[in-house]
Amino acid sequence: MSEYGYLKDEMKKAAKRAYDISLQSGDGGNLSVRIDGKELILIKASGASFGHLEDDDIVLVDFNGTLVSGDKKPSREILTHIAIYTQRKDVTAIFHSHSPWSVSIAQSSEILPTISLPLEMKVGRVPVFNIGASHADEEVAATVKELLKDNPLIKAFIQKRHGIFSLSSDIVKAEHTAELIEEAAQIALLSKISSPN
Repeated sequence: MSEYGYLKDEMKKAAKRAYDISLQSGDGGNLSVRIDGKELILIKASGASFGHLEDDDIVLVDFNGTLVSGDKKPSREILTHIAIYTQRKDVTAIFHSHSPWSVSIAQSSEILPTISLPLEMKVGRVPVFNIGASHADEEVAATVKELLKDNPLIKAFIQKRHGIFSLSSDIVKAEHTAELIEEAAQIALLSKISSPN
């Protein structure tokens, strides 16, 4: 088994489930795991698909975003992942998907409506933030850090026009949280349709 084989297997499992249930399509989205006790991150390579993730599609980078191991380019959202890990020492896994119901509800909300009891009980408050035209750059990373300073216990957030970022100590749990958020977003939007007033 390759170095960090168990963690890569868990990442592939989470990615495949997300792809299979259409939480993420194509080659979008990303996920990462922080190596315990080190400033190192396993992260999906840019352009790799959740549906067909292989060991060599997961690269090792340091907290400067420098490639340590692997021959592919890390996800373009590496700065956002580093910002989260730097701000939240308790987080060791991040799952990010461009899930359609969550992207849709974020257009008109500052927080994901807690119409779903499972969301309220298992996840709690899920804030929404807007970065405007920025994407995966230092401005986004700085805004994410501020968001986490203001909301130090959140398990997830949604970036407008972009998608879910789920934070956990385990990548499979992080993916499950993203599923719950997407379900809650769908319920909230369907509720608006069925009760427009």
